[in-house]
Amino acid sequence: MPKKDTPRRVSNRFDVVVRGEGIAATLAATDFARVGLRTALVSSAEERADESTSEPRKELRDAASSWGGVVAGVCDELGVTYREQWPAPGEATIFGIPGSPLSPHTRAAMGSAGAARVYLDRLKPLLAIGEEHNLAQLVRARMGRSALDVLVRPVTRRELDCEPEDVDIRDVAPGLLQAMSRVGSLSLGVLELASADPSTVGLIVPDGGLVAIQHAAEREADFFAVNRGSLPSASMEARVELDLSDQLFNRALHVGIPRARERARELRRELLRDPDYSPIGPVDLED
Repeated sequence: MPKKDTPRRVSNRFDVVVRGEGIAATLAATDFARVGLRTALVSSAEERADESTSEPRKELRDAASSWGGVVAGVCDELGVTYREQWPAPGEATIFGIPGSPLSPHTRAAMGSAGAARVYLDRLKPLLAIGEEHNLAQLVRARMGRSALDVLVRPVTRRELDCEPEDVDIRDVAPGLLQAMSRVGSLSLGVLELASADPSTVGLIVPDGGLVAIQHAAEREADFFAVNRGSLPSASMEARVELDLSDQLFNRALHVGIPRARERARELRRELLRDPDYSPIGPVDLED
């Protein structure tokens, strides 16, 4: 009798396991797979699925900062169409922080008295706050509590999906503190960055929202045979792991995407230069 074929099983061995979710982690995982490394992407949400305290995944936002051209570059890379959204003249803001304290938008939102309080930022010495990195505390100290709640909080909720108390300004607005130190106030720091690079105050609005980028990134990952959730993470064996589960990688994409891909690039070089390791490669099945 002819020998019966033995069922083939899915391999649980990988060169790399990337832990994280969202656009940044998916792109980083695909970068490994592009060079022939067998890669798995493990969602931190999936790892928490059996916990009673786990929360459902929130929907992706509609837009992201155009800072540095990062998100626009990813859209071009993945073939996602988008439009750029720019503030009206004199209305430049960075995560709700106004460059012009007495602009029409600020006056409309805060009233004349509130806008005057925001303007005090121009008059306060920088030594009054010291080295403050927390977005909420920085805005409160420079522009007042009302500016924090009326101008900044709605923007961080919409664009970063979190409260300003949870944001380190260095993570979402690189260079703003240095600009503030040079020009003497937070609002003038916004204007200095906007003058040097207009993308700091613009938005990228993909057709279909950020979920369109996520879906395109997932299609690209599937094309390069990234294993996305077909195996329980506890059963996986990997030469190296890359942890991108920190929410920073999803909150501020203009910072999170480059950081995630740079970490992947460094780890990839390290792995491929190891003379004692032979990559498994993008093999889906083994005997």
